Formats: sequence, structure tokens, C-alpha cells
Amino acid sequence: MYFPVGWPKVVSVVASSGLPLHLVSNRDKILFATLTADSLLLWFCKPCVPIVYHKRSDDSILRLGTNVNVEWKPDSSMLCITTSEGHLILYNVEPVSGQTSAYQQSDPPSANLRRDSAELFVKEIIPPLQLVLNQEVLVWDGAITKLSCISGSEIMVCTTRGHLLRYRWDGSLNRDYCLDLRRIPFCVNQQVSKAIPIVEENTHVSDIEYSPLVGGFGITLNDGRAAFLTATTLKFDPNQVQGIWAQGIEDSTCTTVNHKYRSIAFGRKNSHVDVFTVDETTGGLECSHSMILSSKDFPGSPGAVKCMRWTADGRALAVAWSGGGVSVWSTFGGLLMCSLGWDYGLNQDLSKYNPLNVYSMEWCTEGYQLWMIRECKEISMSLIQLDFVKSALTVNPCMNHQSHLYLQADDRLYVNIGDSITKATHNMRNGEVSDEVKSETAKDDPSTLSYSPNMDNDNVVVGEFANEDADSFTNSNSNIADGKHWIVLPLPATYSATNWPIRYSAIDASGQNLCVAGRTGIAHYNMVSRKWKLFGNETQEKDFVVTGGMLWWRDYIVVGCFSILDGNDELRLYPRDTKLDNKFAKIFPIQSQVLLLDMLEDQIIIFGADAQISIYSMRQNDAVGDVEIDCIQFVDLAGLCVHPACVVSVSLSDLRHETTRQSHHTILTNQTVKPAFSMIVNVSGRLILVQREQSEQEDVNENPIYNCLPASVLASCVESVWAARCASPEQPHLTSALWLWCGALGMRVWLPLFPVPPPSSIRHGSLHPSSHTFMSKRIMLPFHLKIYPLAILFEDAIILGAENDTLLYSSDSNSVFSLPFCVLNRTSQVYLHQILRQLLRRNLGYHAWEIARSCSNLPYFPHSLELLLHEVLEEEATSKDPIPDAQLPSVIEFIQVFPVYLQTVVQCARKTEIALWAYLFNAAGKPKELFQMCLNMKMLDTAASYLIILQNLESSSVSRQLATVLLDTALLKGRWDLARDLVRFLRAIDPNDLESPRTSIIMGSKFTINPQAPPVSPNAEDLSVILGNMQVSRGRSFSTTVTPRVNMDNTKHGTPEVVTAASNTVSTNQSHDSKRKKSVPTGRTDRDSTCSGTAEEFFIDVMLHRHARRLLSAGRMWQLGHFASRLDFHLVAWLGTERERAARVENAVTCLKLLHDDFHWPYPSLQQSTPSFVYNGNTSLVPSTPSPTEPSSYGGDSGYVSLAMGASEINCLGRDLQVGPAMSVVSETEALSVWGEGERQYAALMDRLSHQQAETGSHRSEVQLRYLLQLMTEAGCVEWSFLIAFILRDAMAVLRTTNAARSSDISVEAVGRLKKAFQDLCSWIDTECLGYKPFMLAIQNQVPVLCTILKNRERRHTNTAARTTPPSNQVKGHHQQETVAPASPVAPDASISNNVQNNLDFANSKLAVVRKESPKLIDTRQCQESVSTSNKVSEQGNCVVS
Repeated sequence: MYFPVGWPKVVSVVASSGLPLHLVSNRDKILFATLTADSLLLWFCKPCVPIVYHKRSDDSILRLGTNVNVEWKPDSSMLCITTSEGHLILYNVEPVSGQTSAYQQSDPPSANLRRDSAELFVKEIIPPLQLVLNQEVLVWDGAITKLSCISGSEIMVCTTRGHLLRYRWDGSLNRDYCLDLRRIPFCVNQQVSKAIPIVEENTHVSDIEYSPLVGGFGITLNDGRAAFLTATTLKFDPNQVQGIWAQGIEDSTCTTVNHKYRSIAFGRKNSHVDVFTVDETTGGLECSHSMILSSKDFPGSPGAVKCMRWTADGRALAVAWSGGGVSVWSTFGGLLMCSLGWDYGLNQDLSKYNPLNVYSMEWCTEGYQLWMIRECKEISMSLIQLDFVKSALTVNPCMNHQSHLYLQADDRLYVNIGDSITKATHNMRNGEVSDEVKSETAKDDPSTLSYSPNMDNDNVVVGEFANEDADSFTNSNSNIADGKHWIVLPLPATYSATNWPIRYSAIDASGQNLCVAGRTGIAHYNMVSRKWKLFGNETQEKDFVVTGGMLWWRDYIVVGCFSILDGNDELRLYPRDTKLDNKFAKIFPIQSQVLLLDMLEDQIIIFGADAQISIYSMRQNDAVGDVEIDCIQFVDLAGLCVHPACVVSVSLSDLRHETTRQSHHTILTNQTVKPAFSMIVNVSGRLILVQREQSEQEDVNENPIYNCLPASVLASCVESVWAARCASPEQPHLTSALWLWCGALGMRVWLPLFPVPPPSSIRHGSLHPSSHTFMSKRIMLPFHLKIYPLAILFEDAIILGAENDTLLYSSDSNSVFSLPFCVLNRTSQVYLHQILRQLLRRNLGYHAWEIARSCSNLPYFPHSLELLLHEVLEEEATSKDPIPDAQLPSVIEFIQVFPVYLQTVVQCARKTEIALWAYLFNAAGKPKELFQMCLNMKMLDTAASYLIILQNLESSSVSRQLATVLLDTALLKGRWDLARDLVRFLRAIDPNDLESPRTSIIMGSKFTINPQAPPVSPNAEDLSVILGNMQVSRGRSFSTTVTPRVNMDNTKHGTPEVVTAASNTVSTNQSHDSKRKKSVPTGRTDRDSTCSGTAEEFFIDVMLHRHARRLLSAGRMWQLGHFASRLDFHLVAWLGTERERAARVENAVTCLKLLHDDFHWPYPSLQQSTPSFVYNGNTSLVPSTPSPTEPSSYGGDSGYVSLAMGASEINCLGRDLQVGPAMSVVSETEALSVWGEGERQYAALMDRLSHQQAETGSHRSEVQLRYLLQLMTEAGCVEWSFLIAFILRDAMAVLRTTNAARSSDISVEAVGRLKKAFQDLCSWIDTECLGYKPFMLAIQNQVPVLCTILKNRERRHTNTAARTTPPSNQVKGHHQQETVAPASPVAPDASISNNVQNNLDFANSKLAVVRKESPKLIDTRQCQESVSTSNKVSEQGNCVVS
């Protein structure tokens, strides 16, 4: 409830006054007194300034002794100081006459230093006080050990002679009521007939504290024993006083009393704090709980408890130890803060010196500050303050219905709106889950789910939550962490200056509006407008004080207050949208002071100081502000509570002992009937349920009369209570439950158990009884949490809390910042697995299944099942004693009902020690069988996780076999990342360890492979294959300049390596990487290195080659590219071997369509608005309209100027010009005649077509296609190079492909298939896709080039065959005249070299003319390079044209 925040503030103390000995505050926690050996200093709380400094004279110290202790009178009018010589010194605290404030503020003369902001003006009136000596009293009974104020008129003085003397504040002794320990009978409880007084000598009281609500004194004796002194009346007649021993305590050091919860805490020398309560049956002390530091919080012992202090509301206890350190605990033992775990730096040894060695402390008003005196070398730094924030539930428990988490400080609010959690959960409920791989069991009706305690997996009907992996669930968990930041809302200075601190606060159901109440008045804030709204009339603000909490009802702020002006207790309603003014408020008088408020629907419950509960019905008549309130019932709680101050919370709820399952239709139809809500009352930690029922009689106004049933106690040691506003039909169990936090005892849930439907309805998928309804019961389920709960998200199965953390900014012990800086973090915890485990332990499997089914759509549902399995496994497998009734089999059987069973088991195993696997899989099944189930259900990622289990439980040969099967399945399903990891896994298996099972496992990465390869440095274009945001290279990117040949020796050609998407994917074998870095094999060297590899690696390569061949044969270029990039598969070398096998293109049209589909590349289309061109029959096109000036031409990624057609195609072109077999043969003269009379018109046409691009795909697809084009060109796959260039509409790439067909490495059959591809595409374009017509026109002159290449190949083949048969002399002469063409693409016929040069000069001259018209159309250097690769004179003209 209380959490530290910020730096501990050092309060400067005058060093000459000496070291402070004791710190005590008055009843209002506004004035503090620090006592030294010879002086007394009074402090004001806010602002923290000294008011009075009084130093005793030397004569007084010599006569009476030094100061020892000090105590305030309840009305703050007197102080009592005890001395070392047994004297009491009484001082009157009086105001200084003639002064209004102890401090006067004045501005300096300089105008630049004057205050101009309201925050700089301290409006708080600091009272001018003075200490006046009243009298000095000698106590003739030994030394004084302790003081305790018991009333406004008396004070109890304990002496070393075992007496408890009652002095009046005027200094007189009340002898008749003084107590002697030797005459007080002590026993273990009040029912024992024989009581024995203390007979030991030198026994006296060392610490004492009085509580009228508990009904006595809590005392500790100097011998370590602890007891409780009580009497039949509060007068404490010595003849009626009886002592009750605290059993089991022999080392007590101090004590303190919690008034609201009626408990007594005893500090012990073993650093424990034991808390006792008075048993109402026997009257004895019963140990409620103990506050013990765990080894996680502090491994050693901090020493004996030195001092303890409860907050004013009794919700937190501060504890300080003699060895140093301070901790804060909740009422029933929940640890909130411990300074022993703070970060003090590496140079600080807490065992030798602790900076927080506190020996006296006191809470400030409302518990927002903790004042402490510590042992310090510098006396001036011994007094420190630590700021705290607290939950609104401490003072305003009606906020337990809200799911929004916020904390309040003295002058600000810390708000944490859980929008990210709600958004993440509702997204999953709306079906926004991964569609990656679905479980095969989800074949039936997804809207139903059936359960039987003994059913098999095959009979399970899974809902929409069935999915393949936990990733689709856990990925949305990251959204939950987004809401950890706090929104800090400071109060306006105009309000906090006179109304500090915040006493009450409230937030509405939407989390958009907050309201606060200080000492007087109220203010509210809107999160949307980010504005505070205050009273315009400050007088109205000062006229009332909020005393009983505040809440939101619709658009109204409801407060229980006391009117200072009228002296009445009232219930006020202030509308949110109007000004804060009493004229807009609805004011209703209340018969007594309002202590607590709560509301459910339109009914408000009020608990007053007269122990009366009033229930009212509220209704809003119009939107203007007309609200009526009618009293429904009065209930007297005097019989349930000792005092109204002991009532912690009162609330209305629709919970009852017996509840029936209601359908959603029933809930909707019964909304008009006002239910008789039950009352839930928390009295000193005891939770009481009072059910109400409507009577058949009516009052005179025909209003229903309600009666109360006998009260029943639900639980004890309850700190906080949460209940949902209304039950949800989708999750009736969680939203109809009552949630209790019991401190050290953990969390408790009062869960409804709805009646089990008959088997017939279960078989039909119905969850409701078909014939009749049976009454059901509730069950209380306890479980522990790792966080302190502050809010509960009922439908999301999450508990929200907060925790303390520290940061160290300075290690200098002399600095005021040497202490750590406290920060506040929001925490959360899933509780679903805890409820399921408790239900399964009680053999309530059906109810557990119902709850799990209702929560199955939560994103962290698989994680909850994993936590359930993990906790049971850890507890049972590590138990040293035999377990008579093991829970693991029932948990396994329960999880098998859900489709996430396989992944739950493997995730639990991977997070558990290997030694526990045998116990787990003995109940869950053999890992090999579970692995096979994953394969059958296509749960590949889960199956991969089982490989790690099998690697440690089976031999390496079995792991290799199963991994190979999984790899083949992953390749078939296109799971490239998984396949890459499996390849790494297989390569990492030691061939020498195939028969022996592994005994250890390395959890470094997903498949336990430590990265050892050097980092990869890919270029930008390589990354662009995967990442679509890379810039496209505008220059050459070929890794080779000539076509590679597979059987070429002593050549080294590099190819860009394809980088995978995962940044941590590197090879595990450095030597293997080095031999695979070449894209083109280098003859014998590469073959030797391949032969040196193992047979297992060869088999892996065979699998990869087989799958790549399958993709290539099917024409799946997109999948082939991803396959190569993810698995580091070097395509160029492999494609070179597959040119005449898998890389053959038999149907060019089908392959082109596959490219369009795989890369989502749109088909080009003709546009009617483009200017038309007329075919004049003379192989020239004349534009019908002048061509306007266009922007610069398009340059492809290949580095060549490309003609991208399709944006301005010609309609008549598709009708008049036919490119087919009739135009396959074109003479050289006809090819060059284009540059005759119509050369300028044709150049203009080409220039225009190059600028008007068709619709293209995404940038990512274009980069991928161009990269594949580069690879295919390097590998010599001319058919695929042509198709990719064709879909890109890259004319120069088509020309390079045609020129590459001249190489001797390209077979005649491949050239023939390339020619056939031209012809097939021409026919397909004429009939189906006219958008490609302009581009086909631009490249149609390559068809005769291919025809010429085929003729030359046939002529060369004929000549070669003829040369193999003539006589030897003819053969010799023939060799002298003809030379065999080398691998170089240069023309072999030397007799026509002059013609080649002449035509080249002619082409350059024509090119100059074209470049004059369109300078950026063609690159001269590139054209010359292309022309130089021609084998015939006729193709040079075609090169220039293209």
C-alpha cells in the first residue's frame, strides 16, 4: 500500500544541539519534536521548518539529569520530558501573542528577484509557538524507562522497580490507579482459573503502548517476555487488571499497537516481528502472522528490531533493525519495501556500516513521509525524511471496483491506465491471431468446446484458440509492458497551498476523470483536456471537509462531508461538466458523520460514525442536474464491531452464498428487477457477509422492505477486497468471485462453483442444465503472489501491483545524494494457473476446465498452462518425501484437453533442469511420440523444440534422423527460418558421437549452436532481397563480367551472398563457410574440398539440392530466392549445373504467369488516353501527334539503360503489327533500314516508349526480380533470364540475354527453347495480354538474332562433322585456314573483320544522331560493349536499334 519515492531528504539540524535521541509527533502528525540530551526542537511538517528551539540550562541538567524521552499531550498543548535522574519536566506549548505566523515572507528590493509566481508564496500559516515550563516532578520510584499517553488527562510512567505510575498532566499522581507488575496475575488466556504474578526480581517494563480499541496495553519486559495488560473497564482498576502472555516470545525488544485492526506487534531480537490479536472466545493472544525477511530479500540477519511505527490508518508498519536497515510491511505481513536490498554502490559493505541505521522514527500526516533519526558521522545529517505514495484503497476502499491503477502522494497523483493490457487482450478475443499454422484438430465447430475428465485428444473439439505455436500468443504480451509508465498529475498550486495534503481521491470507470479532496474542498481533473477544475469561490471551498470518501456516479462526484458553515453532515453531488459551485450541487443531509461510501449501480451505501449503515437509491431525472435520493434501508452494525473506527470497508455486492448459473438471456431480461444486494463488511480484517432479501411486505409508500439474514464470516486477516461491478456471461467464474488479499497469507478467491450440466448437454456442447437448475456452492481458494496487488483485471486474469526499486547517483557519503533514489515500477502477474491448480487439487476438474475455456482466448493462456505444469513439476520432482497423491498426472491430463498441450510440455521442459525430465515425460509421454504428434499436426516449431529434448535423451543418430524428417517437412511447408536452424543443428552433430546419448545441453541459442563464424558483410543489394527499404543501386552490380562455366579451371568468380533475416544466423563451421563462399566452383580445388566433407554434410546438401530442384522445376522463383537467402544456398554454381535439367523452360507463358503471381507483379495494360502511332508498312512508326518533352529515361538496376514499356502503348500497334513466325527471319538490310529515312521517327518512338512505364509492382519485388535476373545471367540460364527481363520490361537485359546465347556454354537446345519462348509469348500477347505489345515490338528484332545463332551453330556442327572424315592432307590444310572459336564471345571469322569494324563505325555514327535527340536514352559505352560481343555483322544493327 505504501511505496517510497524520490530521494531521502536530509533535514539540517544544528550541530551544537547534539545528536537527536528521540523523535515524536503530535496526534495530527503536523508538529514534530526532536529531543537531544539538553534541548528540544519543534518542527512544522509542511513546509519543513523549525518553530521552537529550547535548550535547558546547565543547572537544570545538573539537578534533573539529561533528557531521555518526550511525549505529546493529545491536544498538542503540552509536552512531557523524562530525564535520566527520574524527573518529569512538563512544558506548555503556547502561541506567541501578537504574531500571526512564525515566518514572514518579504521580497528583496531588486525587481528581478521579486516573486511573480503563486507557487513561490507560502500560504500555509506556520504557528508561532513557544515552550513555557509548567513544572518539574520527581518520580521517587527508580529510573523512568518509558512514557505512554493514555488519555487527554493522564500519562503512564514505567519505572525500573516494576511500577506503572499514572500521572496527570498537571503533575499530580493518581495513586489509586497505579499498577505493580508483582500484583498483576498473568496467564495464557482469560479462561484459566489460575493466574501467577511475576515473582522474578528486577523485572520491569521496557516498552509500552496503549490502545483503547484493543482494550489494554501492549508491553515488553526487560527479560524478553511480552504480554497484554487488560481489564474489564478502561479505568484499569488495579484489582481488575490481568496480564495475558504472548506465547512463544522470549526475546522481545519493542512493541506497537494497531488501533484499527486491533492487533499488537512485538519486535524480537531475531529480527522477526510477531503480530498478535485478541481471541474473542478465550481472551488470549493469538499469533496472527509474522513478518520475516526471506533469504531473497536479505540473506543474513539485520539484527534485533530496534523500533516500529504504524501509520495512522494502520495499513503499514515501519520496522528498523539494530544492524541497520528499514522496512515497511502491510497490515498482515506483506513486504512493501526493504532498504537492505537497495543499491548503495560497490564500495559500501552493509555488514560493517549501513547508511540507514535508524533508532527512532515517526510517520507524517496521512503517511506521506517517514521521519527518521539515524546514526551518522555528521550530526547535521542525522534527521532525514523519506517520501511515500500510497494506494487510494487505504483511505477510500470503494475504489476496489476499478481496474485502473493509480497512487496518491501528498500533492500529486501517479496514474497508470492499463489501455495497452486491455487492447492486447481484446485484440486476441476478436480473433486477431496468427494464421501461420493451425492445428489439425480445429476441423469441427470452432464455437464449441467439449470436456470429459477421461477423454482422449482425438475427441476434443477445439475452438478458435487452436494454433500452432506459442509465438502468436506471447508476441502480444509485449503490449502489456507498454503501460508501465506513470502519468504524474501535480495538484494546482492554488489548491495545494492551503489544502495540503491529499486525503481522498477517486477515478471513474473510464479512467478519464479523477477527483481529489484535501483538508477542505475538492478538485477534479480531466485526462483528455488535461485541466484541473477548482472552486471559483474560495469561501465555498473552505466551508466543507470531506470525511467519508468520494466516488464517481455517472457524471457526478459524490462526497460524504461535514459542513463547517452549518455544522451538519451531508452527502453532496457535484456535476462534472459544470463549474464547481454549490449552486450546481445537490446536497442531502445525513444523520451522522460519514466514514465510508460505496456504490453499486444506482444504490449507495453509507457507513456513519454511529455504526449505522444507510442504503439509498439514487436516480437522475434529467441531464440538467435533478437528482433524487430515497432511503431504502438502515442496518445497525454495532453488534459486529467494537467501534466504528474498526470498520475498514463497507460495500454492496451481488455475491451470495448460493448462486445459480444464469444465461446471457436471463441476465438481459432481469435487468429491470432491482436485486437485493448483499453487504460485505471488513471489521478489523475480518470479512463479514450480510445477505439481504426483499420482504413480501411494503411500507406506506409502497416501497419494498428488505431484511438482513444472519451474518457470516468469510475470512480473517483481510487487507483489501475486490469484486467486479457485474458478472460477465463469458467469464462468470472470475467476474462473480470475491478476491481477498491477506498479506503474508497470500491471495484468496471466493469462487462460485456452478452446477455441472448433465452428460447429455455436455455431449451436445451446451454448458447449461437442460431440465432444471440446482443450487451451487462457493469455495475459498488460497494461493500466493509475488507482487503486492493494487488492482485486479477480472476478465483479463491479471493482477496489477507496484514495487520499489532504487538508483544510486553518488557514492560520496558526505553528499546529500549519497542515499539511493527510489523509483516506482508497475508490476503485473497472471493468476489463472493458481486457480486451476487449486481446483485440480480438490478434484474439481470440470470447474477448472470451465474457467480455462473461458480464458482460452487470452494471449497468455498457454503461458498460464506452462506455469501450472512447471510449478507442480518443480514441487513434486524435488520433494525429498514420497508424495502419496501426486498432482502431476492430473495436471497433464487436464492440459491434454487443450491444443497447446504439446508446446506446453516442451516449453516447460526447456525451462526445467534435465534431472527433472524423466519425471515429467513419465507422465506426459515419450518425447519421440510427442515429436511425432507435432509432425502429424504440422506443429513444426514445437517439433523443433522437442529436438533439444531428444538430443539429450536419445542418441545422436536418433536426433539426426528426426531432425532430417523435420527438415524435409519444413522445406515442403516453406518454413525457411526453421529449415536454416535445422541445417545448423544437423551440421553441429558430431559424426563420432552418433551412437552415444548426450549428457548435457547448451541453452545458448534456439538449437544450442554457439556462433563461431566471422561476421558477414553483405552489400546493399544483397540485403534488398529481404529488406524492401534498401536503395537500389544505379550502377553495375555484376559479380562476373563473363558467363561462368561449371567445368572451367583456375577461375575465381564471386557472387553476392544472400543475407538471412535473422541477425544471429551465422555458420557454425568456419571451414565449411570458407569452402562455400564461392558462387562458382573452381574445378579441382572445389571438388577436393567437397570430397573432404563428411557423408552427413553431403546428404544435407543433397536434400537442399533436391528441394531447390523441386522449386525450380515448378517455376517458383520467389520461394527459390527465399530458400537460397535463408539457407545460404549459393544459386549461381547450382544453377550452372541445372541449365539443361530443372532450369529448362518448356512453357514460357506458364512460367511468366507464375512470376506475376509469386511477386505480385501487375500485368501491363493499354491506356486509351495515350497518343496513337500509325504503322506505315515501311518498318517505321510515325506518331500521329507531336511528342512532348518527357523526363529523363529509366535506368534499370542492372546498370543498363532499359526500355520500360507499357504506359503509352499503341492501340493500332496491336492490330496492325504481328510479330510471329512470319517475321522470324529479317535480312541485314531490312534490319538496318530502320536507320534510313525514318530513323528520327523511330528514335523518337523509342525515347517516348522508354519514359512511359507501365504499372509495376512494389519496390521490394523489383529488387528481388533484378537480383534473380543477375543470378540467372551469371549462371547462364538464358530462358529464365529472358522471362525475368521480360516481366521487368528491360530491353537491354533481353539484348544481353540474346548475346549470352552465343556462348559455347549455351546449348543449341537452350537457344531453341529461348526462341520458342519468344514465339510463345508473342502468340500469348496477341490473344491475352496486349499490354506487353509495345515492349515486344521493341525486342522483336532479337528473334532473327536467335535464328542466326541457331543457323551458325548448325553450320558449325556440320563443318565439324565434315572435318572429322577428310584425308590427312585436307585436314591439315583445313586447320591452316580455319580456327576453332574460343570461349570468348568475339566473332571467329577473320575474313569479315573489316566488315565488323565498318558496321561498328556506322552504328556509332547513328548512335550520335539518336543521342542528340535523347541524350539519356542509350549509353555509348554499353552499346559498344554489347556490339563487341556479336558474332555476325547483321546483329550489330539490331544491337543499336535495341
